Amino acid sequence: MNMGEFYGTRKNENHVSHLQKTGEPGLRRNDMMRWLHQALDRLNGRLVARRAQAPVASGPDDLAALATLAPGALHAPSAAADLTLHEGKPGLGGGDRLTFPSLMPCGHGKNDLVHAIRWRAGSSRSSSAVLMFHRGFAPSFTAEKLIAPPFLKAGIDVLALTLPWHMERAPAEAGYSGQYLLSGDVPRLVRGFAQGAQDAAALALALRAQGYSRVFAGGISLGGNIAGQVAVLAELDFVYMLIPAADPFVTLWQTPIGAGVVRAAQAAGFADETVAAAMRLITPRLLGPPRTPAERIRIVLGNHDLLCPPEPIMALANTWSVTDIDRLGCGHRSFALHLSGVRQRLAKTAKDVPPLKETTA
Repeated sequence: MNMGEFYGTRKNENHVSHLQKTGEPGLRRNDMMRWLHQALDRLNGRLVARRAQAPVASGPDDLAALATLAPGALHAPSAAADLTLHEGKPGLGGGDRLTFPSLMPCGHGKNDLVHAIRWRAGSSRSSSAVLMFHRGFAPSFTAEKLIAPPFLKAGIDVLALTLPWHMERAPAEAGYSGQYLLSGDVPRLVRGFAQGAQDAAALALALRAQGYSRVFAGGISLGGNIAGQVAVLAELDFVYMLIPAADPFVTLWQTPIGAGVVRAAQAAGFADETVAAAMRLITPRLLGPPRTPAERIRIVLGNHDLLCPPEPIMALANTWSVTDIDRLGCGHRSFALHLSGVRQRLAKTAKDVPPLKETTA
C-alpha cells in the first residue's frame, strides 16, 4: 500500500499536474513552484540514496520479533539522566558539554554515551531551556545554531542533543554521521529512533530536576520525529516539530531519500510488509496520546515536501487534536528559506508560554 492509498490522497507524482494545462496563471505558477520545490527534494534524495550503506548486522528474525510488538513496547517509563557537566562560556561561542549513559543501551559503547551541548543565555543557568534535535545525517549542530539566537535573546538556554549513531556517537568505522542509523539494518534503525526519544526524555527530566521551571523540545525532520515521541514520553511546556518524519515508513520506503536504505534492506531479506509493521513502533501518532498537552504542540510542515510529506503529518495532528499548524509553501530542502521567520515565532511562543504547572494547578 502506498502513502496515497493509506492516507486517502494520491501519491506525489513526478510531473507538473493537469492544473497547469487550464491556462489560469495562478494555477500554473502554483504547480510550477510545487514542481521546483519537489525537484530539489528529488535531487537531494537521489544524492543521499547513492551513499555507501552501513553493514547490516540484524537478520529477518530480529525484524519479525519487532513487528510483533505493539507501539509503545520499546519505550520504558522515563527516568532522569545522570548528567556529567563540563562548563564552558555562555552563548554560541562557548557552551557547556554534557554526557550521560543512554537509558536504552544497544551494547555499542560510543553510541550508548549520549552527548549534548548547552548554550546558556547568560552567565548563569536560566529558568527555561529548549532541547533541540537535529536532522538525519547531521555532522554538526549547524541548524540548531541558526535556530538558537532568538531563544537565547529571550533568556532561554538552548541544548542540542546528539541522536543515536550521529557525530560523537558514530562508530569509528562509519563513513559519515548517521550512516549506522538510517540504513538497511531496519531493527537497528527502529531501536535507534526509540533510543533517541528515550535519551531526550531522560535529559528533559534531568533539566526539570536541576530546577528549570520550563522545558521545551523540538526538532527538524528526523529530530521532528524524536520530538513527537518525546511529547508522548514527557510532559513538557512546549513542543515543536519542523517538517517532521511523522511516518518513517513513508519517508524511507516511499520517497527518493530512502532508495538506498530500501535496496540494502531488501538485499538483507527484510520484507516490506514486515518493515512497515516494525516502523509502527517509532510512528508518534501510534504511540498513544501525548503527555504534553496538544495545545502546547506546534507543527510546521511544507505543503510541497516530498520527503516528509504533509499527509502523514496531518494524520498525526488530527490524531492528537493539534491545531497549531503552520503550513509553508516549501519543500523539505527549501524549508531553509523560511527558517528565520519560523525561529522567531517559535522563540516568541516559548518566551510567552506559562509554566505547565501554573495552568494545571
